[in-house]
Amino acid sequence: MDESGFEHETIRSHGYAPIGKPCIDSYNWQGKKRTNVIGALYEKMLFALDYFETNINSIVFYHWCKHKLIPSLKTKCVIVMDNARFHKSKRIQKLLNRHGHRILWLPPYSPDLNPIEKKWAQVKFLRQGWMQNDLSKLFYDICPRHNIFILN
Repeated sequence: MDESGFEHETIRSHGYAPIGKPCIDSYNWQGKKRTNVIGALYEKMLFALDYFETNINSIVFYHWCKHKLIPSLKTKCVIVMDNARFHKSKRIQKLLNRHGHRILWLPPYSPDLNPIEKKWAQVKFLRQGWMQNDLSKLFYDICPRHNIFILN
């Protein structure tokens, strides 16, 4: 499982300019609104998706685990997490352990070892290509079942 942030506006990495002239544009990165998405990955399926217009902290993450993740898990699982401070909350660890789930911590500074990172990159790539700013519509377009979708 992991979380990922999405800027409210998509931007293009390329543009048009007269032949021989550079394509120059500017973009103000400060003060842009952002939506954070938390989701889990099972094999190639993203599930238990939820969106937040606020920063993720231990309270938000606890409620996501309790109301989205745990009800979505049909069997006891090993849950892979990075070392974000809010993941390490004792309250969250107790909640997951109480439901029979184990936590596997990734080594520090190793997000590339978390398979869900590749899925977030695929979602952001599709979003950029489709120029879709509405995240719930983006996830719905990827899979109409909305709560579960598969990316190759």
